Amino acid sequence: MENSNNEIENLLVICAADEGKLKVLLKKREKEPYYGYWVLPGEFIDSNITEEESTKQIFNALVPFDYTYTFQGETFSDLNRYEGRRVIALTNIVITDKQLIDLKKEKENIEWFDVDELPKLGFDHGKIIEKISTELKYKIACNYHDILIYLFPSDFTLSELQTFYESMVGEEIDRRNFKKKITTLNLITDTGVKDTLSGGRPSTLYKFNIESMKGTRL
Repeated sequence: MENSNNEIENLLVICAADEGKLKVLLKKREKEPYYGYWVLPGEFIDSNITEEESTKQIFNALVPFDYTYTFQGETFSDLNRYEGRRVIALTNIVITDKQLIDLKKEKENIEWFDVDELPKLGFDHGKIIEKISTELKYKIACNYHDILIYLFPSDFTLSELQTFYESMVGEEIDRRNFKKKITTLNLITDTGVKDTLSGGRPSTLYKFNIESMKGTRL
């Protein structure tokens, strides 16, 4: 068997919930090709490390703490992904807390973007984000991988949760029906604290009931 000349890169699709939208963390490229374009954080995988080690290494180069939750995405192997090179892209989806990253990030060349309103992207990263975000929205709407727990690791209002959920399913939901569904399933717990920072009438803050959320399909 002939030796393969394929190069393999690991791309991270780092996502978080913010302002009712699914956001992705992008990095501004600082060399050619695509200098100045936004791209997914990534690196070519060295032969002496695992994919898991590579994922942690890429993430820690952006922010100095461990990611919240990750799972493997699709492989992208179009022949013309790189001009003159055969590069196969592995993707790893990272679900994290945007506020924590914003507090900890040390680099100026990374920014959050709405997955549906992306800037000018290099390589085929626009196609990758579009495909992965479409599938991720479906997973979120159904709560596969208990993904909502990781998207909302801290307190939230019902309005905040519903706005985000509506964005994932692409339609408005009756407020009373939404509240009835998640309370009937015992998915949330009243923290006893009010949100007094957003202005207007203070809203009750909730958190997920982890044991009830695990394995629940919405």
